[in-house]
Amino acid sequence: MSQALHTASTGINAGQSQINVIANNVANINTTAFKSANMTFETLYSRNLSYGSAATKDGGGTNPKQIGLGVKVGGITRNFISGEFVSTGRDLDTMIAGNGFYVVQDSEGKQFFTRDGIFTMDSDGNLVTQNGMKVVASRTTYSNASSSKTVNVPKNLSAKIIGDPAINDKKISELNNASITTGDISATITGTDADGNPKSADITLTVPEGDPTIQEIIDSFNGAIAASGVQGVSFSAADGVIKVNGTISYSEEGTTSNFLAQTGLAASNTSDILTQTVVLQDLVNYNDRNGISLDSATIDENGIMVATYKDGSILTQYVDGTESIQWKYTTPEGVVITGPDVTATGSSLTNAEFVLELATMVNEEGLVSINNNLWQWGPDVGEVFYGMAGEMSLGTIETGGYEGSNVDIAFELTNMISAQRMIQMNSRVFSTASSVMETLAYLGN
Repeated sequence: MSQALHTASTGINAGQSQINVIANNVANINTTAFKSANMTFETLYSRNLSYGSAATKDGGGTNPKQIGLGVKVGGITRNFISGEFVSTGRDLDTMIAGNGFYVVQDSEGKQFFTRDGIFTMDSDGNLVTQNGMKVVASRTTYSNASSSKTVNVPKNLSAKIIGDPAINDKKISELNNASITTGDISATITGTDADGNPKSADITLTVPEGDPTIQEIIDSFNGAIAASGVQGVSFSAADGVIKVNGTISYSEEGTTSNFLAQTGLAASNTSDILTQTVVLQDLVNYNDRNGISLDSATIDENGIMVATYKDGSILTQYVDGTESIQWKYTTPEGVVITGPDVTATGSSLTNAEFVLELATMVNEEGLVSINNNLWQWGPDVGEVFYGMAGEMSLGTIETGGYEGSNVDIAFELTNMISAQRMIQMNSRVFSTASSVMETLAYLGN
């Protein structure tokens, strides 16, 4: 009878443990990005009355006779399925749609993982969690090592924009505010012949195929002019603009390149500034009259900060064709300046990082849950990979809301009733075994 008491007590203890797990799930039904847990059970050892016997020539075999000794907690697993999107309308509230965790670090530089995407910006422009942990920034699209940098947006900015004097060497794919296609342009040029007499000619100017430089385009144009025999007309480029010396008019007929529309050359015989360089500088003195203060900051689907300043200029980052993260600055007039043309002076942009780092691991169920919606590395997590949203196996970012808890309240209540009945029935067994022992105690009186 004493064994029945011990067996029933294992059922009571296991049932209570299950209720504890369920209670935590229900308590966190509104917790941001909470991952529910589920408990499973396993049998304890069995007492063998007989191991059974094999069949013989003269007799049949027998099966083992065993009495189970109770139940134990087999495991507590986490359900990492995504929760529902909870809309808030805040630009810095985000949810990872798919696989991955944000990487955050405390004041000592220790890193943690979280799915909680409710972020704010502190007075220094750092993107932080509600508990003040800094959000780690990615320096590459995918890596097996985390960055030591954190997301930081300049709160005040000074920008000096100049035309690029090296326009001749720019390829048409490198122009910041033009997207020129190759093809032909019909034109009429008016000048003189070799003897100085007036002469006109209808010619075709050709933008070479591929990705020519501005100088290669000009050489092509001047070659067509020279072949016509008309003198006193030529193209040149300097200080970010293309100029025409002499008289030239254009016709839409036969024109297949958008060169004129992109450069603005047709109207004035001097093009718009095709490429510009911006020199950015953070402002230590917030009262600097040349400074631009931050107006708003948002996060795009790749987890990249987009900073808009009071004058309408926009600063962000992007990934170029070589998988390198580059700067992108848009002037108040809408001219886009990218890559090496965005430079800095002094301490400007030294600490500025705009790309949120995400992490994924071999076994996310090996993570150890701690407080404040954080997870830390566990011995069974395996290798951790880092990168930016939308790359490799990492999910994208949805903004304007956060990830809700994935607790299924109907499932939890069903399990709670089952656990309650488990405790009640094991208590009944416990009571019955106790009564039998009490009866045995009075035998012979």
